[in-house]
Amino acid sequence: MELEQYTQYQETRLHEQPGFAYDTYLCTIPQDFDRVNPHWHEQMELIYIKKGSGTVSVNLESYPVSAGCVVPVLPGELHAIEGDPDGRMEYENIIFSLALLDSAEADDWCRGVVDALRRGELLVERPIRPGTPLHADVSAALDGADAACAEKAPGYPLLVKSQLFRLLFALNRHRLAAPQGKPAEDAEKLKGLFGYVKANFGRPIAVADAAAVAGYSPSHFMRIFRQVTGRTFVDYLTDYRLSAAVYYLKETGDDISAVAANCGFDNVSYFIRRFRRKYGTSPGRYRRVKKE
Repeated sequence: MELEQYTQYQETRLHEQPGFAYDTYLCTIPQDFDRVNPHWHEQMELIYIKKGSGTVSVNLESYPVSAGCVVPVLPGELHAIEGDPDGRMEYENIIFSLALLDSAEADDWCRGVVDALRRGELLVERPIRPGTPLHADVSAALDGADAACAEKAPGYPLLVKSQLFRLLFALNRHRLAAPQGKPAEDAEKLKGLFGYVKANFGRPIAVADAAAVAGYSPSHFMRIFRQVTGRTFVDYLTDYRLSAAVYYLKETGDDISAVAANCGFDNVSYFIRRFRRKYGTSPGRYRRVKKE
């Protein structure tokens, strides 16, 4: 497992199986992880809530969700997932490459819909809530694809692909005319910041540095960042560093002081206190338990 899977900003891990650019997996918050940090990838994603409730944010817009809701995430959109406090939320991730639905035909009409998704121009109501015509069409397509994957009859990718075209038909049929505005612009700026954090988390990063990378004044940056993550930048950076520390504890034999330094903590005692606060145990104990 790579550090990327712990820190989860730009998600570069391939989700799909070779030869079939489609995958689904079930997740539970907080059993699998306490939250899904803001990240993005080039595949199309649909977040299908199965049980419980929480919040899904896409390009800085937060959407309360509950069982049955579907949240489409277009390629390149910044998104995050969080369950309600003291609650449990189960959801299915459906992730596929839009290239799966493209063709080599120069005048393929369907490419116009696919390209609109790639450019972030095909907009639908978010979240897609049960009881609406759009939800009936989208859920039927997703449930049909799930059933085909569960049965895995010979040639089942053909059936899955047909359900994805059914999904595209529903999204296109119910598309909105409203253009994207300021939230999408802010999301693009923060994507650059997340890349900066990923490359520099082991070094000192002040709020003013982060604001400059994102192109904001410090005060405006702090407001936007809390809006996106629900936390201050300092808390978020600390959480990122602790996630990286988990990776180094599991994957290397570095001593605790070296792990702390590599993850941007210049005080070992502070690192141990913050690690214990998040994971309920010391870094040394955490490492021993994971290796047993």
